[in-house]
Amino acid sequence: MKRTKMIKNILSLVLVAVIAVIAAFVLFERIENGYVGVRYSINGGVRDETLGQGIKFVGLDKVTQYPIRLQTIQAENMSIATSDGKKTAVNIKYDYKIDPTKTSAMFKEFGNITSADIEEGWLKSKLQKEAREVYSKYTILDILSGKSSEAEAQLLTNYSKAVETKGFVVEDVTVGVPEIDEETQKSIDAIVLSGQENEKAKLDAETKKTQADAKAYETTKQAEAEAASNKKIADSITENLIKYEEAQARKEHGWVTVNGASAVIKEGE
Repeated sequence: MKRTKMIKNILSLVLVAVIAVIAAFVLFERIENGYVGVRYSINGGVRDETLGQGIKFVGLDKVTQYPIRLQTIQAENMSIATSDGKKTAVNIKYDYKIDPTKTSAMFKEFGNITSADIEEGWLKSKLQKEAREVYSKYTILDILSGKSSEAEAQLLTNYSKAVETKGFVVEDVTVGVPEIDEETQKSIDAIVLSGQENEKAKLDAETKKTQADAKAYETTKQAEAEAASNKKIADSITENLIKYEEAQARKEHGWVTVNGASAVIKEGE
């Protein structure tokens, strides 16, 4: 009798434990770090108050979680066409997060689907549309020879505006190098070669200019030195020095008298 009662007590405890575990899974929801939860009832009613990180009691309601921290998404082989008629494909990487104040409205807009489903569906189609529009304004050579950053920045601006009204905040867009055909590759090689030749010609011209400047500087310095030397000599010739030189000449050669076309030197005069 006692044994039977003990078995019943044990079974009761096990049943209570099982019910508690089931209740924990059914009545509580664990919101992951960096996410918020939107709570909705089975009949489709959505609660405006969102659930933050942690274990939350939700009763019989269901919860869909949305990321509010930055997510990096890789969209591969996005087809684009450039203004010169080149059709190609690029890989586009973008970083986004969801505005936590708009998650309830987002649930009402998209329904009970995950953020991954939205990324593969609505977000990807918007990215495709904006990428085609932006790159249709550039030639393939523009993209490959200097204007890729400009196009990338324009895509970021356009894509951000296209999705922000739904609560998606795009912070960065990176576009990979487009696939190109053989003809385009030859054009690029020619541009690169021409650029290298131009750089060499520019360097040669700068070298010649530097050499010419150095020679002109040297000539100027020599002229300045010669002028300074002449000035020093001129400054040193005083009236007394001239008289002294005349006296020395008279002492050595005597006086010089000019008579018609001839000169006569007279001693001692």
